[in-house]
Amino acid sequence: MKLFNKYKFSDKSQTLGGVISTTMGILSLLSFGYGVYLSFREAGEGGLRVGSLGMLSLVLAVIGTVIGLISFKEDNKFYGLSRLGSLMCGIISVFMIAVFLMGIA
Repeated sequence: MKLFNKYKFSDKSQTLGGVISTTMGILSLLSFGYGVYLSFREAGEGGLRVGSLGMLSLVLAVIGTVIGLISFKEDNKFYGLSRLGSLMCGIISVFMIAVFLMGIA
C-alpha cells in the first residue's frame, strides 16, 4: 500500500505574496511581543512606545492579510504560505482590533 510514498516533483514555487504575507505576520508577532515585553518591564507604563508598537503590529497584519488574499490570484503556484500568511495576519488583525477597542472603552 502506497500511503506514504506521495512525492511531489514539480517546478511550482510558493507565491510571492504568500512569502510577503507570512513575513509580515511574523514581523507583526515580533512587534506585538516586544510591545508586551516593554509593557511588563515598565510595569504597565510603556506609554507611546508600546502604543506605537501595537499600531505597527495592526498595520502590518492588515497589509499582510490583504497581500496574502491577493496572492491567491497567481496561477500555477503552491498556496501553502498564502494560506498561512493570510490566516496568521487575519487572526492578529482581529486580536489587535479587539485590544484597541477595549482600550478605547
